[in-house]
Amino acid sequence: MFDIKKRAFQAGSPVSRRSVLKGTATAVAGAVAGVAAMPSNAGAEKAPSATYLPPTGRVVSEQFGFSDPLDKLRAEFRIYRDLRDEADVLLWYTFTVFVIAEGHAVAPLVRYEGIEFSHHKRIGEHLYRVHGHNMSYPRDLETGEFADSAMNPVTGERVNVPPTVLTEDPGMLYSPLGKRPLDRESKAFTPTSSLFRVEDELVKAEQIRVPPDAWFTPFIETSHNWTPRAMFEDASILRLPMGTSGGYVYPYPRWLEMGDIRGHMFGIWSGKKLDGPEQLPAEYFARAEAEYPELLEVDQTPFSRPLDQTTE
Repeated sequence: MFDIKKRAFQAGSPVSRRSVLKGTATAVAGAVAGVAAMPSNAGAEKAPSATYLPPTGRVVSEQFGFSDPLDKLRAEFRIYRDLRDEADVLLWYTFTVFVIAEGHAVAPLVRYEGIEFSHHKRIGEHLYRVHGHNMSYPRDLETGEFADSAMNPVTGERVNVPPTVLTEDPGMLYSPLGKRPLDRESKAFTPTSSLFRVEDELVKAEQIRVPPDAWFTPFIETSHNWTPRAMFEDASILRLPMGTSGGYVYPYPRWLEMGDIRGHMFGIWSGKKLDGPEQLPAEYFARAEAEYPELLEVDQTPFSRPLDQTTE
């Protein structure tokens, strides 16, 4: 099975970030996630710049943090998920994967388009349970069309590339203490690693993921996630729009047939948070609806199972 596993990550009213965001560029009304407002160049004597810069000519980049871990959890949920006690969160993404094999040049293998669809539910004071799944379809490296095979750039053999359907994620607990994978034997939480920045008209959260304990080496994932600063500063918005990009390292999938060749895979993605399956691109939605209609909603069964909520 293609071992790509991504997981995006609710409590009372969030604290306004106006008091912690340092003086930077003025918020742009009507900004949308991932798009910085461009200045008007009407009447300009020289060609417009390809990159937006604030009037000072410098990109604004300021880190900010949270003295209260609960405030940090709320900020993470507003961006990554939804601050309501219970909600679905759908991430849509496209990505390219590469084969990194010892003694061979790094080479691209295949593109993918997919979703991560999860649900969270508050199960205690500042304690949330999350479960979800991933479903991705391979696309040809050059044409972008749906594909079912690819050339292994290391062995020279054509291999069958199945869709990635991951439904066995153990789930995760979230609290101000951090994250606890539900396959962890101990009750310990791992603190989250999210660096928050103001970048011009955006707020960015740069995150290093806490994976389930059963995901062995090699596995690491990091992401950059962004939302309009003006919306982030509006405490009444519980579910912020989010753009995302990132990369991850993971083991060879079995179908790649690498034998004894040592190495691993590398993937890089970009995508965004959607409000529901009705917003998915038409081509992807049509195939998913025909082949895996049950994965266009989140399985609620895990939430009916008892859970020991104690922590160490």
